[in-house]
Amino acid sequence: MKNYNRIILLAITLLVPGLLLTVSAQKKVELKYNLTTGDQYTYNIETDQDISFEASGQTMVMNSKIGFEMTGTVEDNTSDNIVVKTIIDRVTMTQSIFGMEIKYDSKDPSSTENPMAAKIAEAFSGLIGSSYTMTMDNKGNVKEMDMKELTDNDDLAQNLSSGSNYAIYKDGKVAVGDSWEKDIEPLKTSDMKYHIKYTVLKISKKETTLGVEGTITANSIDNEEINLEGTQTGEMIVNTQTGWLIKSVIDQELSLDIEQAGQKFPATISGTTISTSVKK
Repeated sequence: MKNYNRIILLAITLLVPGLLLTVSAQKKVELKYNLTTGDQYTYNIETDQDISFEASGQTMVMNSKIGFEMTGTVEDNTSDNIVVKTIIDRVTMTQSIFGMEIKYDSKDPSSTENPMAAKIAEAFSGLIGSSYTMTMDNKGNVKEMDMKELTDNDDLAQNLSSGSNYAIYKDGKVAVGDSWEKDIEPLKTSDMKYHIKYTVLKISKKETTLGVEGTITANSIDNEEINLEGTQTGEMIVNTQTGWLIKSVIDQELSLDIEQAGQKFPATISGTTISTSVKK
């Protein structure tokens, strides 16, 4: 009898977590951006990638680590229009190739003493302190992008505001296991297109975890043919109450052909982007 009671107790013990998981799985929430005018958020975006390309019949591999520190301010908030202005505060980059390492930090003037780092600084000089303004609805559908200050970096701006940094939510409530797909339309001056599938993996009162699967395509960047194709996979953790990003980890695999002077140079890019955001 004691053994029987123990078996029953064990069965109940094992059953209760299953019941709790079932209840949890049925929980539904409506994910949307519920922000307050004047709120400020800091972003930290770090990408670590290996770039493999062919030149003069040889395959070369370069490792590139690039970081962005930005501040986003909610300038307006209605059910139809949420306006967020983002300022780029800092850019860092480390490149390694042929056993050489080049480091650049926009907040460290001495880093430009290296001639190669000075060239990187020149490329990023127009970004530091510049801003772009995004207008979206409360589901994250972008209605307008004002990038007058980033006229020479349209594709970069789109990349900073797409895919890994904010989610586009489904209308109505969602539960664990629900999926939906969204297209991120390119800017008028950009050819880069994103198609993303979101899947709800976990829901709690404070955080919701989304699985992310996506594709990226582009025929040209900066008026140069590249025939880019790629995939994104990873997870995003968002604030269940506000919809704002907490953290995302996105792996990316890209292949492209760079065409110059009538010649094509195949390349592949494999990397991971980690984005975090904290309310000030």
